[in-house]
Amino acid sequence: MDTLKAIQVFVCIAHQGNLSKAAEHLDYSKAMVSRYLDHLEQTFSTRLFQRNTRKVSLTPAGEKALVYCENILQQQQLLEGLAAPEQHSGTIRFTCGLFLFQLGVNECIKQFKKRYPQIHFDVYLTENTVDLMDAHVDLALRITQKVADGLIARPVCEIESTFCAHPHYLQDHTPLLHPSQLIQHECIAHHTHNQYWTLFDTDQQPQNYPLNVTFKSNDVIALYQMCLKAQGIAMLPTLLVRKDIAQQRLQQVFTDFSAPDLTLSLVYASRQHLPKITQEFIAFVIENLKFYLNQQN
Repeated sequence: MDTLKAIQVFVCIAHQGNLSKAAEHLDYSKAMVSRYLDHLEQTFSTRLFQRNTRKVSLTPAGEKALVYCENILQQQQLLEGLAAPEQHSGTIRFTCGLFLFQLGVNECIKQFKKRYPQIHFDVYLTENTVDLMDAHVDLALRITQKVADGLIARPVCEIESTFCAHPHYLQDHTPLLHPSQLIQHECIAHHTHNQYWTLFDTDQQPQNYPLNVTFKSNDVIALYQMCLKAQGIAMLPTLLVRKDIAQQRLQQVFTDFSAPDLTLSLVYASRQHLPKITQEFIAFVIENLKFYLNQQN
């Protein structure tokens, strides 16, 4: 956990008088403020506040620590002033799934680096949910409807899904005419959707259909490759399979049904104290990523 941010939280609590006001001031959740405070107390091996249900008060050790911590933050501001001309340099630590990286994030980063050639990227490719603070990650690109308490999610675009299979699989199995038959077929599913798929009919009425999952993974590329190997029915991002369907390497099924669109969002810990270059990358991704996703696919 970032000790400097913990120091900022500690000073804010001391100035605001309680955790709730500090959380509101910093645009953090109360749970995150408490987590930072716990981290700092463990780092210093001392209790910084006496707490009750309505307010907090500094312990003698906390009073001494406050003087030092305020001095640290003052020194930080001076350093930031010196570094102002270099705000368009540094490293952005970023995480997303491999398929998103291949389908457009790579191009997005390439174009951003043309604008700011001094920027470095440290990219962690995974579809697992990474704890941004513990992993020291600035930004995550996630397909999710909700995020953990204390995180901010900025919608980027909607991701459509397509139900499809390899023509050889469809030739070798019972004709698939309705989603209710999925339980009788081999299904290729993501870990987050491996018990049932939700489909909308032509009247936009949703229905959950149970699956017979014979292959599952947390990685969309793995699902896609198994679908190309004629291993079953898959629900995959339309961006990923559009060319395969057009060139008849894969065949769409359930054309009278549709899957719910999924929201692709940029997730980060707080609007407070974000480096200028990180803010500019967030704005760049929100403005351009949808174009690059569609351009390459």
